[in-house]
Amino acid sequence: MTRRRRRFSPEFKEEAIRMVLEGGRTVASVAREFDINGSTLGNWVNRNGSFFAR
Repeated sequence: MTRRRRRFSPEFKEEAIRMVLEGGRTVASVAREFDINGSTLGNWVNRNGSFFAR
């Protein structure tokens, strides 16, 4: 049984990144809340964090 790859909207990613950067929360806690892998969220923050931290 294979697992399908999930796709996340830009709005979903933006909200999760903002919670880490502006909400003072850890990547792990936000990832658990949104039911996504912590490494995935960490990659989003590293790639796009400076864009959303304006």
